[in-house]
Amino acid sequence: MGFLLFAGFFAVWMESVLMKKTLPQLLLALLLAPIMVGCGGKDYDPTAYSGKIYDPTTSVEFIFHPSQAPLACRVFAELIFTVPEGETAEQMRDKLLQEAKARGADMVLVGQSRQMEDDGEYAFIYVGPDQEYPCRAGWHGWGHGYDIWKDQGGFVSIGFKEWGSPDLSFDFPVLIKTVFLRCR
Repeated sequence: MGFLLFAGFFAVWMESVLMKKTLPQLLLALLLAPIMVGCGGKDYDPTAYSGKIYDPTTSVEFIFHPSQAPLACRVFAELIFTVPEGETAEQMRDKLLQEAKARGADMVLVGQSRQMEDDGEYAFIYVGPDQEYPCRAGWHGWGHGYDIWKDQGGFVSIGFKEWGSPDLSFDFPVLIKTVFLRCR
């Protein structure tokens, strides 16, 4: 809305500049025109990763409770991981492992899982945090992404015993709360 008001004001101002044909105003208009065109460009994706950038890692460990994290571990990404129906727990793990390595995680804290109400595909919906924080000493809980979480189906049991199993799959899409940790 604000962009449209500004664009309208800019168009009226440009018309008056061109009518008066004053050189300084014309030059200013020519300088501002490319900036205005750029304002309507890229779409902003609030779920895209925007946290601290780390070099990729080669090894990532999965944990299922914050107390399992060493004291040095810091939460640098809180996300909701969505998985399409029919995928095995092994495929889920491998997909999450690939993303965690790419982001530079040393550990992934796997949280609660729910059945998704809508069909899903693999997605990583980053929802925080604004700043890194110590996992054990400052654990914020599983409140991140609540606006997405609250509208989903029943809880799904994916714990230590089920995680990574090639024999376990679900006939519905799954949503999993996860946290990436850096432990150096």
